Amino acid sequence: MPRAERAVAAAAALLLCAACGRLERGRSAAARGDSARIVCVSKQINEFMFAIGGQDRLVGVDLSSVYPPAIRDLPTVGYHRSLSAEGILSLNPTLFLTDGNVGPDAVLDQIRKVGLPIEVIRPGSTLDSAQLLLERLGREFGHREVADSVLAEWKAGMEAVGRDTARWAGPDGRERPRVLLVHFGRIINDYLAVNGGPAADMVRWAGGRMALDSAGRMTRLTPELMAKTAPDVIIATDFGFDRFGSVKAFGNMPGVALTPAGRNGRIYRIQETQVMYFGPRTPETVRQIARMLHPS
Repeated sequence: MPRAERAVAAAAALLLCAACGRLERGRSAAARGDSARIVCVSKQINEFMFAIGGQDRLVGVDLSSVYPPAIRDLPTVGYHRSLSAEGILSLNPTLFLTDGNVGPDAVLDQIRKVGLPIEVIRPGSTLDSAQLLLERLGREFGHREVADSVLAEWKAGMEAVGRDTARWAGPDGRERPRVLLVHFGRIINDYLAVNGGPAADMVRWAGGRMALDSAGRMTRLTPELMAKTAPDVIIATDFGFDRFGSVKAFGNMPGVALTPAGRNGRIYRIQETQVMYFGPRTPETVRQIARMLHPS
């Protein structure tokens, strides 16, 4: 091909790419517009959408998204790791929003094939990144002023928590109660110890220390490991605690009665959504944990 023809072809290709880019940006903007219909599969993002007043955009959520209580009025599309394309598409969404923790992959392929835009916004795994996530959602979905207000209140709450942390911890770190945070894994149908992540930070801010500090976010609990960790306090997330229904019944779980927490009845229930990620409720959650660890 002569040089002049190659130049014309290259220019045409660039124009086509630019046009495609404008079309894709147009679709993306339409998906976020005032008439957007969003299926969101992420309990953190969904809570944040409600916090900033963006719930009017939501037409479907996953089963793990249970806060605030009003979210239960929305249709569900199933468990976030076992979704079905039919359930999602039946809601006629213009955007599928997720934090990436979704499956199976075949469902996402089906969604893409019908042209439904998929936007992946990574969850806020640290306090700073969670606050940036809230800010981003407000900016992208037209609720910037409300998001800024929620964020300011959240930051003020964390500053107050920071001032109280030293008092809760006491002068000697060795006096901090040992805390075992127990979570029920619904996929594997077993109890797990939470080793790190937001929950560990909240326990530390509340003047406690994790009874189990090992690699990874979760460790499968056995009666022997439960007894070996010897927690002074056990905090169980709601789904696992509610399988027993009471402190006394939970205390009969193998291994629990052999711990100081089990012998002294220092077993508490907390909502999973309060401790598995950071959010505007985090300051009050830290105070709630502090009341569990330091009842006097």
